[in-house]
Amino acid sequence: MKSVSNFLVSSALVLTCSLAQASLLKLEKGPRTVEGINISQSADAIVGDQSVHLGTVGAGVRWKKILLAKLKVYVAQLMVESPDRFIKKDKEALKSLDDSSTVAIQLTFLRTVDAPTVQNSFRDALMANKIDLSHDAVKTFLSAVKNGGDATSGNSLTILIQKHSDGTETLVYEDSTGMQTQVQSDKGLTQKILAIWLGTPSDDGVASCKSDLLSNN
Repeated sequence: MKSVSNFLVSSALVLTCSLAQASLLKLEKGPRTVEGINISQSADAIVGDQSVHLGTVGAGVRWKKILLAKLKVYVAQLMVESPDRFIKKDKEALKSLDDSSTVAIQLTFLRTVDAPTVQNSFRDALMANKIDLSHDAVKTFLSAVKNGGDATSGNSLTILIQKHSDGTETLVYEDSTGMQTQVQSDKGLTQKILAIWLGTPSDDGVASCKSDLLSNN
């Protein structure tokens, strides 16, 4: 393990680590596909020596309008530890993540997108939800996205967040090469980051993806 930074800040302890190891999620194949991507039934999240079982609660396509064309960018799969408590309603879905101690979203790209563009897309979505971009953990997450390399066609980016008994939360970001960055934060990071997909949509493509994620398909 190579420690890149380890410093104490006023609101959170932010630790970033670059790790080359097994995939963060071990997916169990499901019966359907979206844009040629198999939608999992469930997944086992592997963090250190811990394994957490997650149920897949939704999947959707994120597209981006360029001129007159709608370019399909990625297929998102949302997984939570307590799928029976996830509420598939527009105004309640994000808040219902409070009932799962572990949440993950995996984005499988249908085309290659450079890292700064992915970062800008996430930043725009955070701003649409009035998330403070100066929050230490949010800044570190966005830096990890930019520094993690391009999102290559056919590969996935994974974001997993765990809540701990002391109120802190840990985010693990896995880029398309399998490198992982870990961010430790105070309470509320799950709500901040997952607002990108489940909060106020930053554009029509995100709104469509959110609608897909909350559908019963």
